[in-house]
Amino acid sequence: MEQNIQSIENNKLNSSKLNKKIILLIMIVLIVVGAGVAYFLFFNKENNNSLSAENEKEVEIDRELDSDQDGLPDYLEKIIGTNENNSDTDGDTYSDFEEIKNGYNSLDNKKYTEKEWEAVKEKIKNEDDEFFKEMFDVIDNGFVCGNSTVVDIDGNIYKTVEIGNQCWMKENLRVTKDSQGNSIVRYCYNNDDGICNTDGGLYDWNTAMNDSTQEGAQGICPDEWHIPKDSEWYVLEKGFAVDSCHADREGKDCDPAGRDLASGGASGFEGVYAGVRDVLGGFNVRGVIVEFWSSTETGDYVWNRALNEWYSMIIREKGSKDPNFSIRCIKD
Repeated sequence: MEQNIQSIENNKLNSSKLNKKIILLIMIVLIVVGAGVAYFLFFNKENNNSLSAENEKEVEIDRELDSDQDGLPDYLEKIIGTNENNSDTDGDTYSDFEEIKNGYNSLDNKKYTEKEWEAVKEKIKNEDDEFFKEMFDVIDNGFVCGNSTVVDIDGNIYKTVEIGNQCWMKENLRVTKDSQGNSIVRYCYNNDDGICNTDGGLYDWNTAMNDSTQEGAQGICPDEWHIPKDSEWYVLEKGFAVDSCHADREGKDCDPAGRDLASGGASGFEGVYAGVRDVLGGFNVRGVIVEFWSSTETGDYVWNRALNEWYSMIIREKGSKDPNFSIRCIKD
């Protein structure tokens, strides 16, 4: 009997020792497994951080990529829907950047509605506020187009008008000096100085350009303004065309932009029919026609724009540099 009791106690003791060994072994296994999991999680986090840093670096590089060199980074072109490998998605000779900047849809060669354009600008602003400010802001050192005026070197004051994303003088230039203060040749219709005060002066092209041949030159415009490029005239007239408006035309098109840009028209441009002084020195067609210089040469000639009271279209024509036409300056 005593032997049986002793045997049972020995079995209990051995069983207790075995259980302790099993528990210890389990604890060791758990510690090892836990250490392994911790090690994996730590280094996996480090790798993820490293990959994240690499991705951020890649995104930063992509934001600077402009494959077609049109001024719109590739990542913005993808958002807007234009072709990052084609600077002129709709094939109308104007870059995607220039069209969108001025409110035109580069996908179908049409002007955005105001709501559509605001939506596109909002996309750009949300993605890159600095780029948006550079591309669209019209406020410059306190100057607000349409509210602020501009003063030429003679002290003449001109109203301004914002049309699309362009800022134009609302009056024809009437200055008598260049930007350095040198006297220039200015004609007033019928040699009447009073008409210069209402209709502006008449200048030949070389005078208008201050002897420069650089497209977009300041010419005799005030500082930070310039003689409009042919392409800038096109952006203006295209904005008021209902049907056709061809950039490379020679002749009348862009109906009814001629009415809208004339004095009293819907645009606020106020294109007064100032007449011209021809190459023989005669004054003609005041009250009927106004001819505006561009700064864009074509061979030995220059592209200009004419508004004619008889037409609701705008005339784009190339001609001699010698007649005396009106000047409208546009903000840089």
